[in-house]
Amino acid sequence: MRKLRLLSLLLLIACVEVKPALAQEAAKQEPPNASGGASTLEGKKEHIWREHRFWDKENGWLFAGVGAGRTLDYFSTLNMRRRCIQEIFLTNDVVDNHAAFATIEAAATGTSIGSSYLFHRYGHHKLERWTSFVHFGLATTGAVRNYSLKTAHPKTAP
Repeated sequence: MRKLRLLSLLLLIACVEVKPALAQEAAKQEPPNASGGASTLEGKKEHIWREHRFWDKENGWLFAGVGAGRTLDYFSTLNMRRRCIQEIFLTNDVVDNHAAFATIEAAATGTSIGSSYLFHRYGHHKLERWTSFVHFGLATTGAVRNYSLKTAHPKTAP
């Protein structure tokens, strides 16, 4: 849980510092207009702001990857519980209730897409993509870990 809070804090700090840097970079690259007056920075800002559409092909694949990773995590966790291994992030009662657990996994996917949209909306396009990369990586790594755990065999009394 501490690592998740740290990651959230780092993403927030990156959001705050990326946008001013982009605006300064655009101001440096913009040549003055023909009249010698102020440059047309508005056109450059609009280009930076609208770098791509939110539902473009790359985001579609990234969101599908996040959904696939969460689905893999769902099934790997159920497999892990069938092998009598305890869940570490959620309570076993929540995981054993399949409908509730599926809803949690779907909500996590929706939250990832929503946070990507917020990054997109405010012009943080790299963070928009990285949100999906990180979420896909963490979900898939968790699923691989679940499948890698050894089955807990109950001890029998002699």
